[in-house]
Amino acid sequence: MSVNILIADEHTLIRRGIASMINSLSASAMDGVSYNVIGDTDSPTELLTLLSGQRVDVLFLGFSLNTRRTQSPVSELDGTALVKWLARKYPETRIVVLSPYRNTNIIRMTLEAGARGYISRDTCERMLARAIVTVLDDEVYIERGLMDSLFRRDTLAGQELTARENDVLRMLCRGLSLTAISGKLHLSNKTVSAHKLRAMEKLGVQSDCQLYCLLARTHMFDIAI
Repeated sequence: MSVNILIADEHTLIRRGIASMINSLSASAMDGVSYNVIGDTDSPTELLTLLSGQRVDVLFLGFSLNTRRTQSPVSELDGTALVKWLARKYPETRIVVLSPYRNTNIIRMTLEAGARGYISRDTCERMLARAIVTVLDDEVYIERGLMDSLFRRDTLAGQELTARENDVLRMLCRGLSLTAISGKLHLSNKTVSAHKLRAMEKLGVQSDCQLYCLLARTHMFDIAI
């Protein structure tokens, strides 16, 4: 049995690390199973080219890609929006999201969008193999530490941020201004600001300083410094 695997992430080091781990799995695989990394990319546009050109059984998809504006609206998608689009376009490809975020809202929304698995960047070869086998069996795989966080009451799970609110907070943490975010999401500055304010209200913070302190403490997103 041959399993075709594609890797998409904004960081070259992450892509090559996952590819190396998969190649190690293939070398030690039993029962005639072989894992073939058929490509890797950091952009949604190239990802679509790779998906349309060959069969892909498992896609390891980073939560953030290097988006850019082109004639194709898909070139600007990442996060849950891209997961949802890919799950509809390529239903036979099992999507395993590779994410640094332990935000329970993001985990839930990613799975609801169509991902079959969710793992962190701390995963090891054993967990990687388990994730591949599980999603190929049409089951959902969530790394155990992340699964535990879904049921912990001291997380922000009960706040139920919307997908747009999560996107705005994630982009703010990456250093984007409200104007830049409005351009990426094709929304007005006023709408983006409203998403930010609603998220702040749900999280119980009243200033930007309190917001960033909370995000840093809970590790919802990577904060660019």
